[in-house]
Amino acid sequence: MNNLIQLNGVYKLYGNKVALNNVSITLNSGRIIGLLGPNGSGKTTLLKTIMRIIRQQQGTVNICGIPASYETRKYVSFMPDREYLYPTMRVMDAINYYRDMFTDFDMNKAFDFCKKLNLDLNSEIKTLSKGNIEKVALMLTLSRNVPIYLLDEPLGSLDPLVKHEMLSVIKMSSTPNNLIIISTHLIKDTEEILDEVIFLKEGVIECYAPKSSILESGKSLEQYYLEVFSNV
Repeated sequence: MNNLIQLNGVYKLYGNKVALNNVSITLNSGRIIGLLGPNGSGKTTLLKTIMRIIRQQQGTVNICGIPASYETRKYVSFMPDREYLYPTMRVMDAINYYRDMFTDFDMNKAFDFCKKLNLDLNSEIKTLSKGNIEKVALMLTLSRNVPIYLLDEPLGSLDPLVKHEMLSVIKMSSTPNNLIIISTHLIKDTEEILDEVIFLKEGVIECYAPKSSILESGKSLEQYYLEVFSNV
């Protein structure tokens, strides 16, 4: 299926604050998309709406052609922007936990990613650096065989080497049949691997375009980003 995510008129309100304002967009397979915007722009809310962790007040969300529900989570693998693994788990324990929880979990992928990310299967989560914890979370997320991957701020404040390793694994995980969305404000770090970009400003999609069309205008993604968000 080509159209994996379809949102139409999605509106989400937290108290008096508008988090998503009439968001309408169709996202297709075969792409790595950067969901770009500063903190508070609605990026995490949009991902959680797709994941069905939260529900919008208005509008519709379809996942793989089906109205979003608890059931459509089986099509989506989500990496949240917070640590969620038990500290006393070993990396191997985390892999086994995901295998038991998700029937689509691919053990061969997991072991391959561990090698590429230099992860020790016997290490306890509590002994790992922040960068290695992020690598474990990415490994687990991408080891599921699903059409949609949502990565919420996967790079954080990691050092350049860890970022490079993680971006390489993300890029190699992209196929014509899946969609990877990376929520981030780290434009320079992610620009190379992105196919398309969504600029989300105060809950409104200011721009959805191929990266190439922005670069053809003579501007870098960072320059365009600064123009869009300079008054935020």
